[in-house]
Amino acid sequence: MTIVVGADGSVASRAAVEWAARRAERTRDALVLVTVVDDGWGSLGESALVELRATAEERAERETDVARRIAPEVEVRGVVAVGSPILTLAEASRDADLVVVGTHKVGYFHGRAMGSRSLQLAAVAASPSAVVPVTSWRGRSGVAVGISEGRESDEAVRFGAVEASRLGEPLVLVRAADGDDVHERALERAAELAAAVDPDLQLDVRSTGGDASDALIAVTRRAVLTVTGRRVASRGFLPLGRTNSDLLMNLAGPVVVVPQVAVEAVLVGWSVA
Repeated sequence: MTIVVGADGSVASRAAVEWAARRAERTRDALVLVTVVDDGWGSLGESALVELRATAEERAERETDVARRIAPEVEVRGVVAVGSPILTLAEASRDADLVVVGTHKVGYFHGRAMGSRSLQLAAVAASPSAVVPVTSWRGRSGVAVGISEGRESDEAVRFGAVEASRLGEPLVLVRAADGDDVHERALERAAELAAAVDPDLQLDVRSTGGDASDALIAVTRRAVLTVTGRRVASRGFLPLGRTNSDLLMNLAGPVVVVPQVAVEAVLVGWSVA
């Protein structure tokens, strides 16, 4: 299995590299650090690209060394590409089990925010995508999953259950809605899906009122990992939606966005010891 990380040498990128390296150390996944020279949609001249590529190769080597120091037993390699960072990482996600990027978007923001690269990648990645802020990891507990109606969060629940079992953490099922029959059935279904992954998981079911994004943002301040689902259109592009957009713009801990069709790659070959 492979984890792809966007590594551009920034502080936010370093947070993603370190987080991915620690995860790969536990899972024994291979780690591919992708450094992209942004060619401005083909507007840069050849001499500028040569200079930028040389700088990118130095950054890639530096970030690869960081990952190897954190996870010396993990296979780590660096890749330098030229093009659009988001399109390059989205393409790499087709052959990855997880794609990881860092973010500095931790301010309070609600509404449309299509300028953020982490949002753009989460909306188009073929694999689950992790968005990692620069933050403290101390005092955190639990893997939280946002629960929606129907089957929209099924893959997110399964992904979260696998992560909780790997980490030895409780699985926190969070649903923001009124306590009607639909609400209760959604939580019951999520609990059943989690138990099918690992019947020994410790479950913490939380019902909250108010806005779903506000509830999940609050959870990211304490959780080891927060997981949310993403609907996938049968044809064309389907936006992330307001809940996921607000969450990724205001997160205080790592968030994984799981597309409906991507979780099978995470579950294949994995079983609870």
